[in-house]
Amino acid sequence: MMGNGAGDKRSEIKAFLRQEGGSATIEFVLWLPIVVAILLLVVDSSMLFMSRSHAMRVIQDTNRLYSVGQFTGTSAERITKAQNYALSRLRGLSPSTVVATTETDGVVLTRATMRTREIAQIGFLGMMIDTEMVVAAEHRVES
Repeated sequence: MMGNGAGDKRSEIKAFLRQEGGSATIEFVLWLPIVVAILLLVVDSSMLFMSRSHAMRVIQDTNRLYSVGQFTGTSAERITKAQNYALSRLRGLSPSTVVATTETDGVVLTRATMRTREIAQIGFLGMMIDTEMVVAAEHRVES
């Protein structure tokens, strides 16, 4: 006895359409871009915080070296050497880093300005927040 081929096909298609096995996959695909975006945001934010911490350490080290007389010469030469020291250690974080060092009333102040777009490794946060990150520290000059 031969069955109706078209009727069998229709019932197979109806059975296939009633299955709910792929619904979790669809939900996963819909949520995946949001989860990935959050992950990228967390990575870039972490890089900004880590870079700020590194820059603060470099600035404090520069001021300490200036304070104890590691940079020699006239006042202008010492300031230039301090700025070059800090720049050489911060250019890896942000190529357009600007460092300014001043000495006033026995206190050395060093300020570094970096672009957040250059610091963010993935660039996700840098696209949303393209601003400057300023890190500054001061230290009393030892006599």
